[in-house]
Amino acid sequence: MIRSLIAISLTALAVLHSGANAAAAQVAAVRVNSTSWGATREEIESAASRFDRLAASTAYGERLRAVARTEAGALRQRLTDGDFQVGDRILLRVEGQVMIDDTVTVMEGRRITVRGIRQVALTGVLRSELEIKLRAELTEVVRNVTLSASPLMRVAVFGSVVRPGYIGVPSSTRLDQVLMLAGGPVANAAIDNITVVRADTVILERERIVAAVASGATLDDLGIRNGDQVLVPPQGPPWDRAAVLQIVSIFLFPLLTIFVINQP
Repeated sequence: MIRSLIAISLTALAVLHSGANAAAAQVAAVRVNSTSWGATREEIESAASRFDRLAASTAYGERLRAVARTEAGALRQRLTDGDFQVGDRILLRVEGQVMIDDTVTVMEGRRITVRGIRQVALTGVLRSELEIKLRAELTEVVRNVTLSASPLMRVAVFGSVVRPGYIGVPSSTRLDQVLMLAGGPVANAAIDNITVVRADTVILERERIVAAVASGATLDDLGIRNGDQVLVPPQGPPWDRAAVLQIVSIFLFPLLTIFVINQP
């Protein structure tokens, strides 16, 4: 009877655990799709609606529902504010009556200055809308221009690399290229334990990082945002056999002694 109850309890826990994992995976999938560097307004609105449905569902625990509510709010704020913050940099090329090949910086008020033409406000503009916005603004002043605009993503590489710190790269940059731009791992780097952190929360575990490097995944593919941190830890010291035996003796021998003493 007891064994049956234990089996039933374990089965129930397994079902609950698998359900929680499925819900967490669903939240993670929506988050990655909606935080894509090139996500459109329609895609972000759709993701916000999906988070709303997750938050309203009683099939999930309160913790996951709270996460879904937070994500939905953040997405709607993104639609209002746009993707560009003061200090962001944009690679801009303009060809026509005016020739520009420059990197411009977003100033106070979320504006950029296109040299020789005009200032352009970027409040409410998504990255996916940047070229359309710039083309509409610039053709009011200069006709028949062609342009390309590539926002630079600002990510950090900290830990066991040659040049730790923040770097600006296009979202199409592969993760292994980001590491090399930071000078590459140092000799004692644990490259199989790399993680990506956002606001003290690990968003990409080491298993996914290893797979991403092997497959050539880009920052956009991984849903990495401005300000995310790539952490490269050092390798831990190898276990010394004598130290292991000492630890075993400290804990195991007293237990054996108690066992022997209590034997009839």
